[in-house]
Amino acid sequence: MQKLATFIICALLTIGCATKSDCNKKTIYVTITPMQSIIEEITADDFDVEVIVPKGASPETFEPTPKQVTAFSNVEFIFSTGLIDFEQSLTSRINGDAELVNLSEGIELIAGSCSHGNHQHKHGVDPHIWTSPRALRTMVANAHDAIMAHYPDSVKYTEATERLLEHIAELDNYCATRIETEGVEAMMIYHPAYTYYARDYGIKQIAIEHDGKEPSLRQTTALIETAKDHGVRTILRQPQYSEDKVRAIANDAGAEIITTDPLSEDILAEIERVTEIICR
Repeated sequence: MQKLATFIICALLTIGCATKSDCNKKTIYVTITPMQSIIEEITADDFDVEVIVPKGASPETFEPTPKQVTAFSNVEFIFSTGLIDFEQSLTSRINGDAELVNLSEGIELIAGSCSHGNHQHKHGVDPHIWTSPRALRTMVANAHDAIMAHYPDSVKYTEATERLLEHIAELDNYCATRIETEGVEAMMIYHPAYTYYARDYGIKQIAIEHDGKEPSLRQTTALIETAKDHGVRTILRQPQYSEDKVRAIANDAGAEIITTDPLSEDILAEIERVTEIICR
């Protein structure tokens, strides 16, 4: 019986932790989902990387739960864009030794009035830096610098970062080449989530909603004309927004409605997909 009990305990431990190292993993927090896979890749899966904003929730209106705030004191890093409302208050909520890393350092920020209800981004800055490969390169470099300050002898993290940067550079080249080859002038989207992408590739982002408000009848007419003038054939919408919000414009502009997710878990694949869509 004792041998059986020992076997059962060992089996349960094996199920709970595939390896001993899995049980000893430290935790890193990222504020939004697109940064999770990026940090996992840089750290070669040495950490448990958890997302503060749950899937399906809006980062712009999110507030951390008391349970999450308590957990912040037990992690080594919290990676943020530094631009979303709730991220601004994280410093005052961290009681432990966790390092809050602002990944937007060094990125030329774009003024914007992206707001949701009573929430407006700090100083009117558009926060969607992670949707541009060129901004992502800076974010990855910032993350690597922060990690290497704690683990200066880790060649593994540097090699992983170099592979990731090479992947992003290839994506950047693909986006630039496709957009130039196809002569894309503009992209139309319900919520303006690709502002940095549009700037970096020299195209116009036509946003349907502004300041969290639906367009007026007059503005809708102007949007339809703008879409036609720029040869827009697709209108992008995010999963959290109803297709009804863009259907009238799509019908009158002769455009197809396609759902894309700027908060995708695989942001690099999503950026490539967006490029394919607007280059049709």
